[in-house]
Amino acid sequence: MLTGRTSAFGRELAAVVFVCSLSGVACAVTVQESLEYVRASKDYVEITTSEDVAIDLRYATPNNFIGQNLYGAFNRAFLHRIAAEKMVHAVTNLRAINPKYKLVIFDVLRPRSVQHVLWNRVRGTGQERYVADPKVGSIHNFGFAVDLSILDEYGRELDMGTPYDDFTPLAEPRREHEFLKQGKLSDLQINNRRLLRKVMENAGFVPLPLEWWHFDALPAAEVKRRYRVVE
Repeated sequence: MLTGRTSAFGRELAAVVFVCSLSGVACAVTVQESLEYVRASKDYVEITTSEDVAIDLRYATPNNFIGQNLYGAFNRAFLHRIAAEKMVHAVTNLRAINPKYKLVIFDVLRPRSVQHVLWNRVRGTGQERYVADPKVGSIHNFGFAVDLSILDEYGRELDMGTPYDDFTPLAEPRREHEFLKQGKLSDLQINNRRLLRKVMENAGFVPLPLEWWHFDALPAAEVKRRYRVVE
């Protein structure tokens, strides 16, 4: 699962298509320059597919709410080493609960230039609150956030009540009790979400109240104060 600099993490990062032009935003640093920084830094490590983890980077495919590949040829999952170390604990936690289950990762380190594309798609719509303004930055842009779910023994995603990147209130953990009472979420769906939260929180991650799939390795304020954004 984890290869290269600090334990079993890989050392190389593939090139990514420069996407600032898609958003109409001029970036001071190109994606390629930022990824060269990531590749040279000992602070970022790779998560790879294993018997415990599946990689399904949605923004490296058209299977996302934008409907296009935003990463180009780049389809490898990188995290800041602090977040990656916590992911090791998350894998161990899930294995202890159900050794037939595995985590599936949808997004991790996301350059801020890609954040511009996502923001421009939702800005001024009802979905705006689900995507961080790149001026402020998403914790994904620092390599400290991970979007993920759980696969069962047959490789199927557990039913969480909504798919990934479902920008509706039904995806919000803070409203689960309300939707359970209304019959819009089932006990099974909420229990699956609780399992994911248990695995991640016991590994030191902080859940996001708006999205059942999103977890931060450190509080957002601390990340933005202490660490560098990847442009």
